Amino acid sequence: MTARLTDERPVAPAASRSWPGPPRGARRAAAWGFPIVFAALGLLALDRLGVGPGGLVAGFGEVAALLARAWPPTLADPATTFAHVLDTLWMAVAGTALATLLAAALGVLAAATTAPGKVVRSAALAVIVACRAIPDVVFAVFFVAAIGIGPLPGVLALGLHSVGMLGKLFAEAVEQADEGVREAVAGTGAGPAQRLLAGVLPQVAPAWIAAILYRLDINFRGSVLLGAVGAGGIGLDLKTAFGFTDYPEAVGIALVTVAVVLLVEAVSVALRGQLLSGGRTGAVPPVRGTRVPWMRGRLAVHLAGWGALALAAVAFWRVGASPAALADAAAGSVRALGDFFPPGFAPVADLLGPGLLETAAIALGATFLGTLAGVPLGLAAARAVAPNNGVRLLARALCVGLRSIPDLLLVLVFVAAFGLMDGPIAGTLALAVFTAALVAKLVADDAEELRPGPREAVLSAGAGRVQELTVAVLGQLTPRLVATTLYALDVNLRAFFILGIVGAGELGYALSQHIRALGYDVVTAIVLPVFVLVLVVEAISARLRSVLR
Repeated sequence: MTARLTDERPVAPAASRSWPGPPRGARRAAAWGFPIVFAALGLLALDRLGVGPGGLVAGFGEVAALLARAWPPTLADPATTFAHVLDTLWMAVAGTALATLLAAALGVLAAATTAPGKVVRSAALAVIVACRAIPDVVFAVFFVAAIGIGPLPGVLALGLHSVGMLGKLFAEAVEQADEGVREAVAGTGAGPAQRLLAGVLPQVAPAWIAAILYRLDINFRGSVLLGAVGAGGIGLDLKTAFGFTDYPEAVGIALVTVAVVLLVEAVSVALRGQLLSGGRTGAVPPVRGTRVPWMRGRLAVHLAGWGALALAAVAFWRVGASPAALADAAAGSVRALGDFFPPGFAPVADLLGPGLLETAAIALGATFLGTLAGVPLGLAAARAVAPNNGVRLLARALCVGLRSIPDLLLVLVFVAAFGLMDGPIAGTLALAVFTAALVAKLVADDAEELRPGPREAVLSAGAGRVQELTVAVLGQLTPRLVATTLYALDVNLRAFFILGIVGAGELGYALSQHIRALGYDVVTAIVLPVFVLVLVVEAISARLRSVLR
């Protein structure tokens, strides 16, 4: 699998493309038109929300003052806090394991090289896209309604939403596997199952396991949010502490959460590096019949795989995800569909229009501010672009630190600093910080893959460093920057529910109120327009990527 494991962006690696030269026609219009239109919309959104330069300075000053009042942090019951963090971790592991089982089957069915037919492949791809487009919080609300409060709804929500990312990455890995090995296995008389097990899976296993570990990192941060909607774990503790304005306790819980996120990310990165390096042998190992020799990479993959199975079994036991409980959840989900459909638009008919405009403004404003900060931070964190190693290490540490803060925690901090009257502004700034961390990471990874040839050509023509950056670096990054920006906008649109939990957005607040009142048909009516808006952004992103490719 040559594609990097980024936050779900379906874009080919920059390093696999040839230097495109100056864009012409539609490519030139898209390359110049997108940043102009995006900047104009971002500025309009910030103006509508009342966010100006003075407000930005004052806002971050309010956050700093709040954190100063919350210092030193406290933990009233450390044992309970760590137990809830562990519950959150088990939820993330179990959800990732469930997603792996589903995505493995869907990935094989969705891959062009292994799908049994076009109809089956289209159906598998449709399921993968649907799982990705529906936020995990929406899944969690549905399963809480179906089977009640507890960790199992969170596990099911994380599992189904993760299928959207893992299924796509699994299918891409299968399509990129060497067909020669599969044909050699088929030449021995092996059946379809043997061709898959001996000819495909050994090649894709390192990339699959790396994708699973990366998703585990994402799911732990996501499971913090799910705790605030009845799925258990540390998220409810965070929300409760901020609700009672016990800021030292809230900061104490937050520091524990961030520390565990950093630990999970460090272990995940180390294991991914080990597995990917073990799987890169430079050549496909010889196959005897349908048996693959035990080389170092295969041994590492098997050890990781069996260890993951044992960990997943413990996680399923800890969250109560027994076969009987899963069967009850399936039956409860069928019954719950009647509560969610048909949508009840009448109670929110007057709210949907203004609420969608506010949601779009918050998402656009946050994406604009986050991109402005994230692009230079990401370039400074890239080894190939950073002016020196000190700057690179500092920028990389800032990226990792910001990414380790769950988005729910950011929103809680900003809303506590601003107050509910300025909730949309607080939500915009909180999402901007989250977006800056996301964009910086993706830009840094993309910049590491830049081809050196165009930069050397520009420098040899007598260009300065600024020209090199704008022409050779940003010129190559343009398609990826477009995809990154629209992906961040997609994420921020789906974050409207996070804002609503703490009253930082009208539409999200209405959603949280109707969830409390068990008005699930109204919940569907609120979610559907946002879902359509997300699909429109994805369609625009796909079109722009095809034009700029």
